[in-house]
Amino acid sequence: LLIISVVWVLVISGQMISEYSGRTRDLKGLRRVGKEAGEEIKTGEMEGAVRSLQSIRANPEVRKFARDLSRVLGDAKFPLESEKLLQDYEISISKKLEQLKILTRIAPMLGLMGTLIPLGPALMGLSSGNVQALATNLVVAFSTTVLGLLVGGVAYAVFVIRRRWYSQDFSDMEYLAGVLA
Repeated sequence: LLIISVVWVLVISGQMISEYSGRTRDLKGLRRVGKEAGEEIKTGEMEGAVRSLQSIRANPEVRKFARDLSRVLGDAKFPLESEKLLQDYEISISKKLEQLKILTRIAPMLGLMGTLIPLGPALMGLSSGNVQALATNLVVAFSTTVLGLLVGGVAYAVFVIRRRWYSQDFSDMEYLAGVLA
């Protein structure tokens, strides 16, 4: 299981690096698009507002939200629909972070289990005078501890970074929904 968690954290780290390369946050552009779309809604030009929202330059999740938001622009229940959309995106963001939360907590536990399991044979080797068995089992024990802590530490670092990114994205989504309501 510890080896699986090592592979898992490597994949997640690679995904984070890939995601980082595609992230752009243009706050001025977001405000401009929000104001343009809001003015177009006030004048009744829904198609112009939809075009404005779809032209937004932002992170992929915010762009997707803007596209989804543009689909409910003319709806009489727009405030309700936009709030539901925000809640759905919040749940989606939480789901993305759950893997990291789980890995952050489970990896050190697996490392501890990997430490305790070989200690029994190590102590048996010590009692029978087999220093070779003692040394081998202690190396395995401490290696799994270090590996578990390393996986947990990397997963936590990725979690903290992604949580900040997604909080910024969600803030941008709330801004767009608020400007257009």
